[in-house]
Amino acid sequence: MKFMDMLRNMKQLQAITVVLLVSNLILGLGNVYALITVSNMRERVVLVPPNLDKKAQIAWAGADKEYLKSFGLYMATLVGNIQPKSSSVVLDSVGVFMDPAIYNDFRRQLLAVIEDPVFKSSGSVISFLPSSVQYEAETTRVFITGTIVTSTAGSQKYQKQVTYEVGTVIREGRPYVTHFTSYEGNVPRTVTWWVQKSSRDGQAIPEHALPDRWKAQKAAVVGPTASDFEVMNTGKTGAGEPVADIASPSANPPASAPQEKKE
Repeated sequence: MKFMDMLRNMKQLQAITVVLLVSNLILGLGNVYALITVSNMRERVVLVPPNLDKKAQIAWAGADKEYLKSFGLYMATLVGNIQPKSSSVVLDSVGVFMDPAIYNDFRRQLLAVIEDPVFKSSGSVISFLPSSVQYEAETTRVFITGTIVTSTAGSQKYQKQVTYEVGTVIREGRPYVTHFTSYEGNVPRTVTWWVQKSSRDGQAIPEHALPDRWKAQKAAVVGPTASDFEVMNTGKTGAGEPVADIASPSANPPASAPQEKKE
């Protein structure tokens, strides 16, 4: 009788042992998953930029539109306000945010403006007065429209409407500019603008203007325009107003015939 009770107790102990082993295994797997999750988590930073009345958020691999708009405005303002004495500081300030893929082209074109003999000797000052900032969620681009005003040493002023276009990605919590271009006028070249132009002229849509969901379906696209400062070239605006003579004529094509350049 005692032997039967001992066998019964032994089976119960074995069952309890199996349950404990399974529960320990589940707990161990849970701890491993928690460690992996915590190690991959990055701190989210909530910012309140001085020029905004809304919170702007930036994470390890992304940011909300308020941060991207603020950063795009910052870059456009730096590039759009150039003086001979501060040009090297501006170049260094914006250069640290340039993606390696476009850095050389961006630096070359901005140097063409900075090192132009007319610009350096005339004491010209370029000022950019932004009027609006628009964000396009499909491509995470920011469009900053406004007026470029160029003042010469003789107090003569030239102005025209321009748009700066900035594409930004966030890597390891840091913003990098992957696309920077400018053009005359106050009409942003959004996805809709390029679709209409493509259907009208048969021109391929540039890669920087394609939403991510289109890129896999697009068989042939032209390379992204890394940077373009044609709005700072010598020329005439559509309204006949004079514009500043501050860049080498060979640095970019005329504003009336913009071209997309491959990297």
